[in-house]
Amino acid sequence: MNSIRIKMVSICAAVILIVMSVSGSFMLQHVRNTEIENARVQLMYRARFVDEQIVQLFPPAQWMDEFEGRNRMPAGLNEIQAVVLSDTGIPIAPEELRPFQFTDQAVIAAIAGESGFTIGTRGPDLSGIEQEWMAYAMPVERDGTRYIVYTRMSTRPMNDHLSGLTTAIILMVLSALGITILLWFIFASTLSRPVLALRRQAREMAVGDFDKEMKVHSRDEIGQLTETFNHMAKELNAMVSNLALEKNKHETVLHNMTDGVLAYDAEGRISHANNAAQTLLPFQNLEKLSITDMLSYLGFDPEETKAFTSENVMEATISASDRYIFASCTPNLNKQGEVDGFVIVLQDVTKLTRLDNMRREFVANVSHELRTPLSSICSYSETLLNGALDDKQTAENFLRVIDSEAKRMSVLVTDLLELSRLDDDNPTDMEKEAIDLIGLIKMAIKQVEVAASEKNQKILFDEPSAPSFVEVAPSRMNQVLVNILSNSVKYSPQNTSVEVDIAESNQHYYLKIKDYGMGISNEDLPRIFERFYRVDKARSRAMGGTGLGLAIAKEIMEAHGGGILAESEPGKGTTMVLRFNKMGEEA
Repeated sequence: MNSIRIKMVSICAAVILIVMSVSGSFMLQHVRNTEIENARVQLMYRARFVDEQIVQLFPPAQWMDEFEGRNRMPAGLNEIQAVVLSDTGIPIAPEELRPFQFTDQAVIAAIAGESGFTIGTRGPDLSGIEQEWMAYAMPVERDGTRYIVYTRMSTRPMNDHLSGLTTAIILMVLSALGITILLWFIFASTLSRPVLALRRQAREMAVGDFDKEMKVHSRDEIGQLTETFNHMAKELNAMVSNLALEKNKHETVLHNMTDGVLAYDAEGRISHANNAAQTLLPFQNLEKLSITDMLSYLGFDPEETKAFTSENVMEATISASDRYIFASCTPNLNKQGEVDGFVIVLQDVTKLTRLDNMRREFVANVSHELRTPLSSICSYSETLLNGALDDKQTAENFLRVIDSEAKRMSVLVTDLLELSRLDDDNPTDMEKEAIDLIGLIKMAIKQVEVAASEKNQKILFDEPSAPSFVEVAPSRMNQVLVNILSNSVKYSPQNTSVEVDIAESNQHYYLKIKDYGMGISNEDLPRIFERFYRVDKARSRAMGGTGLGLAIAKEIMEAHGGGILAESEPGKGTTMVLRFNKMGEEA
């Protein structure tokens, strides 16, 4: 059998290329470092020479003259420029370098009292041509005054030298690369063809095509790999088909459930979360939450899960933002009966919880509203039975109270029956007909004018010239208008007015009823349409209100496809806005 290992021996020559490339890089770096170090030493000697032969020997007034004769010494350092700076970096000598500014890191280090060396500092030469420099700055002192000796050398000779060396190394590497390519083509003739075929087959398998079978061209390791690959493809085809079928079933069921499902493995990492779970929980990335974090959020004790058995189930109801979620956690046991993970099921019980809360609140409100008049009736009746009947004046007063409370109970029961009928999907008295809204408003105003005149109030209606036809149940809409107008009159002080106005848009009419009463606070305004809600409970009861009028009005308006809202400011009055659909328009 031709072993692929023998064929691989020929490729070892390619290692030479790597060695040459790495060696060339190291050599280039070493030469560069050597050049830089030599330049640093030359600049340092030049700086010392200037310090010893000029700065220390002559006063500053003679430095200009001395630089003319000594700055080009010693021999071999003619390409180095030297300058003496003040301790703040201002050039002093020689004359030709005084206009220049030297602010590189070497000067900054010298100002701080230490010698500095920089590479790559850009600046002009004596001819004004921009160049890169290697610079050395050394702090010195004469007669108690600090100076800086600054020397610099152009990097151009070093760069030219390195460029030539780099070119030579590149040519050497390219030559080696040509040899490597030749060796590769020789080797590829026996190896690349089956490897490429395996790659194509692997790509087809990656997209789900397991049916094609590869041909075996040799008996070496590549041939054996091809046979094994064909066998693996057959086995994978069968396994993937079964798994895909089962996965599709499970995914379809889980992702279409209205309940959220979270599955965790034994280490507490999440393995599955359906769409409903993502919706119910206020977390952007459920994968980052461990089972401990999730159990704590749901109100469970993570320590209890350590003693879980197949019969254990933890249940809790939590409030998450504006939702109520019922959560149950059960263990997932393996064949040995050990806990191998957990499954958490989440149910949105918001509607049920709110309905239950509304039911309890409604029963409590009805009980409270009935208890007050019943208590009055019972107490006054008991007083009459105990002898108050003999006093005609007292008896008449008590009977008036009993009659008033009985009527109040009757009104309350009537309003409750009214709400019950409106809660029906098809109220029997909600037959709509086309009618002029202006006529309905005028009729309602006449019905409340008597109550308004008793308080010396005026109802001002800016009547439009054109009719405003709507499709409503007249009796029901009259009930709404009378209720709103009565409230405006009832809760407004004497000698005021109630203003009625109509506006319109393309699809709607807007009826605005504005009074100048006590107004409604911002805290109470969103709740005034709730059943039994009163802004001023004592005053409302004294005026005979049941707390159901606005709730009934809202139900009727919504049954007609319209709406009602309130705008108010405490102490400045309230404006009720009723929205009606024009004839032929939908809400």
